[in-house]
Amino acid sequence: MLTPEQNAIVYLMFLNGILFLCLNYIAFSIINPGGKGSKRIGYMLLTTVLLVTVIQQEYEVMVQLGFTDGSIRKILLGGFVAPVFLLTIAYYRVKRSRLENKSNKNAHPENL
Repeated sequence: MLTPEQNAIVYLMFLNGILFLCLNYIAFSIINPGGKGSKRIGYMLLTTVLLVTVIQQEYEVMVQLGFTDGSIRKILLGGFVAPVFLLTIAYYRVKRSRLENKSNKNAHPENL
């Protein structure tokens, strides 16, 4: 059997996985918004609501584990949310530019 603290840590790991997936999808939707009539922006807004709920759950669990408010903010925002989101945005921008460059070279073979 796990202790309550160990259960809380396992729950935090689960929430971090959901948080990562949400941040990844939001970054993808910002870089690739889809065409006119796309539902991706609406799904992104729903994902943002889920993301806020997950962050609140993580905050509550960390308070139960005895973390202070200031350290929780530093851990969640500075240690996970901001770096993951910014790195994912950068990844999708680089990926999109490489795909655009590849498609431009294929469209205009005389530029080689």
